[in-house]
Amino acid sequence: MKQEKKESIMESKPYPTQPEDPYSQHGGAYYQPDYSQFDLVRATQYGIFDRCTELIEKEGVDVNTLDKENVSALHWAAINNRIRIAEYFVKKGAIVDRKGGILDATPLHWAVRQGHLEMVVFLMKHGADPSSLDIEGCSCLHVAVQNSQMGVVAYLISKGMDVDLLDRNGMSPLMWASYRCFGLELTRMLLTMNASIALADKFHKNTALHWAVTSNNHNVIRTLLKAGASMDALNAEGQSPYDLAKQKKSKWIVVQMDLMRRDKGEGKPVFLQSLTRDKAVQRYVQIGLPFFIIFSIGAILEYSSAWFISLPLLSAVGMIGYYTMQIFQGGNPASRIPLGVYLATKIYMYTTWFVFFWPYVDSPFILASFFVNTVGLYYCFYKSWKADPGYINTTTSEQRQAIIELVEKNSFDFTKFCSTCLLRKPVRSKHCSVCERCVAKFDHHCPWVENCVGVGNHLYFFGYLFFLFGMILWYIYGGTVYFVKACGPYQDGIWKAVTQSTRCAPWITWGYANALFHVMWVGALFFCQCYQIFWLAMTTNERLNMSRYAHFSDDKGMPQSPFSRGLLGNIADFTNMNLCGLVRPFRVDWYRQFSSEVKITQKTV
Repeated sequence: MKQEKKESIMESKPYPTQPEDPYSQHGGAYYQPDYSQFDLVRATQYGIFDRCTELIEKEGVDVNTLDKENVSALHWAAINNRIRIAEYFVKKGAIVDRKGGILDATPLHWAVRQGHLEMVVFLMKHGADPSSLDIEGCSCLHVAVQNSQMGVVAYLISKGMDVDLLDRNGMSPLMWASYRCFGLELTRMLLTMNASIALADKFHKNTALHWAVTSNNHNVIRTLLKAGASMDALNAEGQSPYDLAKQKKSKWIVVQMDLMRRDKGEGKPVFLQSLTRDKAVQRYVQIGLPFFIIFSIGAILEYSSAWFISLPLLSAVGMIGYYTMQIFQGGNPASRIPLGVYLATKIYMYTTWFVFFWPYVDSPFILASFFVNTVGLYYCFYKSWKADPGYINTTTSEQRQAIIELVEKNSFDFTKFCSTCLLRKPVRSKHCSVCERCVAKFDHHCPWVENCVGVGNHLYFFGYLFFLFGMILWYIYGGTVYFVKACGPYQDGIWKAVTQSTRCAPWITWGYANALFHVMWVGALFFCQCYQIFWLAMTTNERLNMSRYAHFSDDKGMPQSPFSRGLLGNIADFTNMNLCGLVRPFRVDWYRQFSSEVKITQKTV
């Protein structure tokens, strides 16, 4: 088939043969060859600028002379990234778009294949045509994608190349990325740049999802499906991506597609399909289900403590919860269900407080303290839940202009660039895989508030943990008082006391058990946040991934935060408050701070 022929050529030797290393070991010592014996190609390959000028200026060698493999000296300058020599050749009249070699490619093709961004910029500034096709019918954009050269891909598209440009076989960059690039970043970047996911190639009529399934490219399957790739689009042989996956016995891919079909409501009762496809309904059900389960358990236990009555009822509640989740599974239940659990347990505890505890804890001081804690909790929770955590926003034109500027200034670093959001990442920022956004001063994504925690809401999140910890302690206090006054006196050990409390007030005991569980993880998280923020001056992300960030090591390689100013300084910086004149905060714009040297670049106020 035509595609098979294409693959065999592409995997063959892409470049002419390079000569042996002139610095090869000889007799146990290194020797320096006689450059005067180098011809123009050899001098170019090894960057001997003086010899190149001597050959052209004094010996009259034509700068466009081709070697025995039909390759010009500018080709060799491009493949070896010899910028100075390439500049000289162009001044001397080198043909920028001359084709040569086994792939009949231009120097720009060669520079692209090697990922030499500086050379790509140089050649394009001197008129190189990135849309020129090699013997395979591929432009420079297709070559860049095939070789996973993300920086080159970003630059070429930002300079105006069509993200859906088709090669001679009708393959788009996204199709090539899905077929040959097993890293996820390039596919994400092309989708962010609005690559069409519905295009099909000219000969096989395969979409990008077909090509991903064909090459068992597991990494990009879910990304393509989330972007809206059709599992039912038919190729020239009448096969859908789902058919191909089953034919290839790719169990993992089939499972992912089945999950996506379930999210769309397929295979569910007809009368429920419209509801199960509704994202709003999915959200309400997933958040509301914990309310049903937690309150039902309390009600069942309060109704009857006899196991032969309560056990069947509890089993029925469990089955209702399980099958409801199976029917309304979709969206992001891993983030919504914890939010529902939080809301349900807290409403349960407040209901218990006002219905059962109120007569026993009616001290004005206690009630006033409880009211203050409640106001603080709900305010901080709402701000943590709904406030912008620090999303870094940019327009398409700003994205592309930033890429062009970074590349042309030779300061493009993909370790500091988000391939999904197409922006230069400020220091301390991170791309959240749940929210699919970059967040300034990213701490973590918290499912309990269904939001990221970053520079915009970290202080509120800290307050939320503080007041939540206090609220749970209030419930434990109220429950203890109730047990003592309403169910006491207790005798004969802890176990009998627990048994007596359970029989006396099962509703309250169920809430008490929840409170004991939540107080452990909330307390651990709160004190961990205190340690990280005030003592280490780190976010959760920075502490967990410290080894990935070079700026978290001192001169001796020991872990140390460059943002720490001591305990009082860290408190002032986090709260953005002047601590009675003792310490003033550094006010840093974490949306635009790209260096860790904030102590030097930022001034106190």
